[in-house]
Amino acid sequence: MTQTRNQSTTKERSVATKGTDDEPFPDRKKEHAAQIAAARSRVAFAIRVIFLVFAIVLAVGALLVAFRHDVSGTNGLVRFIKGFADAIDGPFSRGNGVFHFTGKGHDAAASAMTKNALVNWGIAAVIYLIIGRVLGRVVGPRS
Repeated sequence: MTQTRNQSTTKERSVATKGTDDEPFPDRKKEHAAQIAAARSRVAFAIRVIFLVFAIVLAVGALLVAFRHDVSGTNGLVRFIKGFADAIDGPFSRGNGVFHFTGKGHDAAASAMTKNALVNWGIAAVIYLIIGRVLGRVVGPRS
């Protein structure tokens, strides 16, 4: 009699577990999807941060050009920021950019360089922010 009870209990367990879920490990898919979403979220965040850094470098570089009388041009940090901004400015360069200004007065060339840097690098900074935001949304996890 004890043996019959054990067999019936075993049959009941197997029937109960068999009908509830056909997948052997249902949590693995959810766990894998969560891991992929977390990785995509980290990559999207990294993209936004990189493009934000590019925009900040362009904006700071434009300010350094504008404050050329107050900033030492021989300082290593100043040269690094200006050089990095020159490298990432694309079609918005201060020397041959989309917008080209001329200066007036006794310091016309410096005035034109300041206007070119502020406008062209300012536009490039805004474009980098937009591109970073769009790429971050494309790469980021789906809601």
